[in-house]
Amino acid sequence: MTKLYLLVRRCLTVALIFGTLASFAQQAVTGKVTAADDGSGIPGVNVLEKGTSNGTVTDSDGKYTINVGANATLVFSFVGYVTQEVTVGAQSSVNVGLQSDVTSLSEVVVVGYGTQDKKELTSSVTSLKPDDFNKGTVNDPVQLLQGKVAGLNITRPGGDPNGGFNIRLRGVGTFGANAE
Repeated sequence: MTKLYLLVRRCLTVALIFGTLASFAQQAVTGKVTAADDGSGIPGVNVLEKGTSNGTVTDSDGKYTINVGANATLVFSFVGYVTQEVTVGAQSSVNVGLQSDVTSLSEVVVVGYGTQDKKELTSSVTSLKPDDFNKGTVNDPVQLLQGKVAGLNITRPGGDPNGGFNIRLRGVGTFGANAE
């Protein structure tokens, strides 16, 4: 029993040492993301460590904190601004000024009730590119859209494989008898 106790104790000690060493490879980086033209903080900017899924979002003042690995590169992106990459190195504070991207706001979007400039829209817009359809396996064209468009609900009533589809876009919770 004593030998088993010593073995467990040694294993836990080794695990603790390796866990501590792994935490030293991380460094906390703080900073503020501002608009380059007026210096105001931008809330909701995506801050990602390049090549990983590690990320955060800036707060209401444009400030952020993220733990990154050694020699990490941070990618700052936000709608209406040019995406910017910054190599952290040994810095513990990285402040970024994002340039506005006027071209992305002047796109024209065709909506169900006419056409509008993208900057004037108040509702969500989803755009799919051919590269979005090359991910995963699909059995029919309907599966290409399922899960890629927010609020899209595609059902096959009756379960007949050769039957038609009910396609509802934000229509399941719509009032009235005909939401299709």
